[in-house]
Amino acid sequence: MNQGTQDVGVSISAAGTTQATATLLINGINMISTAASGSGVVLFNYIPGGLQIVWNGGANPVKVYPPSGSRINALTADSAMTLAANTACAFWTITSTQMIGLLSA
Repeated sequence: MNQGTQDVGVSISAAGTTQATATLLINGINMISTAASGSGVVLFNYIPGGLQIVWNGGANPVKVYPPSGSRINALTADSAMTLAANTACAFWTITSTQMIGLLSA
């Protein structure tokens, strides 16, 4: 019976300092456990309606990049959103070039 669960990635290390070198997130729910200063992750290129949740459990803020050519909220294409430590954000793919992110408290 499908209970609406998503695949979970734990113990993810944020890496790289650009969209091209950041860690690619491939799970629906992602737990970052290691976050070096200036490191980042890249969201997966889902079809419209796709949801990806990212929780930063690392010691430093993490740069969250959209898939190449896309943007998050009102940021310019390929620009990173900064996700503070101990904070989560839900990202929905709206179109092939637009994602929205809803930040936790």
